[in-house]
Amino acid sequence: MKKFILLSVGLFLVVTAQAQPETWAVGFEVGEPIAVSVRKYGERNALDVSIGTYIGLFKSKDNYKVSNDDLGGLGVMFNATYLWYVPFFNERMTVYAGPGVQVNSRRYYPDRNVKTVYTTNISTGPSGTAGLEFFFAQKPTSFFIEGGGYAELIPKFFYFNPNLSIGLRHNF
Repeated sequence: MKKFILLSVGLFLVVTAQAQPETWAVGFEVGEPIAVSVRKYGERNALDVSIGTYIGLFKSKDNYKVSNDDLGGLGVMFNATYLWYVPFFNERMTVYAGPGVQVNSRRYYPDRNVKTVYTTNISTGPSGTAGLEFFFAQKPTSFFIEGGGYAELIPKFFYFNPNLSIGLRHNF
């Protein structure tokens, strides 16, 4: 019985030690924000770059800046986040978190009937992300849920926008 237990533990350690996550992933997330992301995995860290847009899911458009159009201050966002992750369940699930930086571009229209007159606002600040990713067995696809936030420093000091999204990634 001791030999069986030792053999089982040894086999588990060998399988766990050789199980490596893929090195790249491309994904799509919906929620706040809606984005396309590219992730580069390291040993126990990753770099995640997302490009997308906010839809005003958690914040009213009027909270940021007055705009007379239907889309308010919604625009394009670019986010880069450095993540640390910890695998669980023989690397089928990971928990990750890390800091990042975000840059947004928003367009405001003083008159909703005149689309040629507008102002553009570029904003930036730190962001933070935490999430849970589940890797499907025998498939290169993973499902994730993540949350966090973005604190704008320029031009509106400490304007906070919470993030929460779900998505799928293709790992290769």
